[in-house]
Amino acid sequence: MRIKIISLLFIALFFTNCSTKKLSPSNVTDYFWVAQQESKLEDAKKFVRDDDKQNVALQKFITIKYFTFSDAIVDGDTATVPTRMYLESILSKKEKDQVMVNFNTALEKTEDGWKVNLVETKKNLYIETAKMFYSGFGVGLFNKMQESLGDLQGLQDIFKEMVEGMKKSLEKK
Repeated sequence: MRIKIISLLFIALFFTNCSTKKLSPSNVTDYFWVAQQESKLEDAKKFVRDDDKQNVALQKFITIKYFTFSDAIVDGDTATVPTRMYLESILSKKEKDQVMVNFNTALEKTEDGWKVNLVETKKNLYIETAKMFYSGFGVGLFNKMQESLGDLQGLQDIFKEMVEGMKKSLEKK
């Protein structure tokens, strides 16, 4: 909770005192994921490429509990930020059932500074989320289904949305 408050204070200071041109790839990554976590899509749009502003929302079934990231790896006008995200499990609300996903947040240097390449980032996130989900799918799903067989339609909707999101990301590339 303390980290969230500090992050929000930094965002408030950022919007009042500086432009995105001066932010590092790591700063952009942090501000972007905090905005996503808080469902502040208008704020998230400030940290993505212009081409990505129309579709800035993550899939509706993805709930970010918290995230961490490592130092950015800069290669000319592109950068990747190794990101670890803890997502709320779609099968359980228990903290022990959170899903940890490692992926790269992709950024590009623009006239307005570093911006998240949302198409590439979503593709990275969805592919790794699907891998994590499917790797634990067989182990945990049987027990979860025995506990509550009621929400199979919800699982089907989640798979459909994840596949559609990955398909859209791949088509844009």
